[in-house]
Amino acid sequence: MRPFTLINTRIALIAMVLMVSGCSLLRNNFSGPQQRISGLLELHETGFTLRQCGAGTAQAVTASAGLNEIFQQAVQPGQTAIFVDMLGRIDNSGRVTPGEMLRMQSHGPGCAESSGHAAQWVALQYKPAWRATLTANGLTRSDAQQGYPTAPVVTEKLPDGSLNARSLDGELELWLYPQRCQDVVSGDYFHMRAVMLINGERHAGCGYQGRETAP
Repeated sequence: MRPFTLINTRIALIAMVLMVSGCSLLRNNFSGPQQRISGLLELHETGFTLRQCGAGTAQAVTASAGLNEIFQQAVQPGQTAIFVDMLGRIDNSGRVTPGEMLRMQSHGPGCAESSGHAAQWVALQYKPAWRATLTANGLTRSDAQQGYPTAPVVTEKLPDGSLNARSLDGELELWLYPQRCQDVVSGDYFHMRAVMLINGERHAGCGYQGRETAP
């Protein structure tokens, strides 16, 4: 009976080691929490690939119904590649699993854009053209004619996820709402809807989160 008990014990120990190793492999499949990922998303016959900004090779992308839907809405006829800026995870094999899509644009500088790097939030509209960036220093806006000085603001985040930034003199106000937004001119997709008020005059647009820590 003793040899039989010893064999059973060894088998149990081996099984336990294999279970622990398997759990470790599952835990380590992803390299970490969600991260900001930007680059060129391209659709092939076999699925999506993503070439991150500054990278030399493309990575496989796990497709989803949500990704397909946004892609079909944002691309122009015959277009197979588009700039994306999103949250996601990359596993140890290099495969990208998208999370929230922040923007998908066929217009604009794509990877060459730098204005959003120092911004907490960006709001824009293509026609009539205007742009607003919210940073730690305040709210800066521009239109087709000119740019304007940065205005100090008071920001407030509402329980529903909306954000309000209001200049101290009350002449300029920016609202950002957590609602999908598609630019009517370009078809570009953004994860926020924006409204800018200039002396009470309403300007509608879209918005997205910048790379700086947002309020």
